[in-house]
Order: sequence, then C-alpha cells, then structure tokens
Amino acid sequence: MDKRMIVEYSGWLECDPDKTLFYYLGPERLEQATITGRQYMALPEEEQQYYVLECLGQAYQYQENGELTECRIEIDEVKI
Repeated sequence: MDKRMIVEYSGWLECDPDKTLFYYLGPERLEQATITGRQYMALPEEEQQYYVLECLGQAYQYQENGELTECRIEIDEVKI
C-alpha cells in the first residue's frame, strides 16, 4: 500500500498584487504566460477567465491580510 497526503483548508487572503502571479491557460500562444496580480486586475473579466493563480502557497506567504480558519493534514492509505 502507498500513502497520500491531503491538506484541507479554508480561509481568505488579501494578496499583494505585485507578488501574486497568474498563469495563462487560454487558447492563444503568449510570449509572457505569467503576469502579476496588478496586471491581472487590469484585464477585462472576459480575459481574466484564461488565467489561474500560479501558486497559492506564494500568495499566502506574501499576503497583506488574511485568515486561515482551518488547515488540516490527513494521511490516507492508497490501494494500488
């Protein structure tokens, strides 16, 4: 048997827009696939849908305010 680690979390973050990054997953090829939160906020909503938060851990690390109301780590047995 193998194991896997699950992290459950709940909360919110006020991100630093200059240190929070978003990655482009849209249909076009872009030279710059990663943009800052400030650039993301300047995009129209229809373009924002093509970006995802690059790293929740980094956003948490550089947060300006926030609250992690729950964080639980669970180890599960996995049948292979």
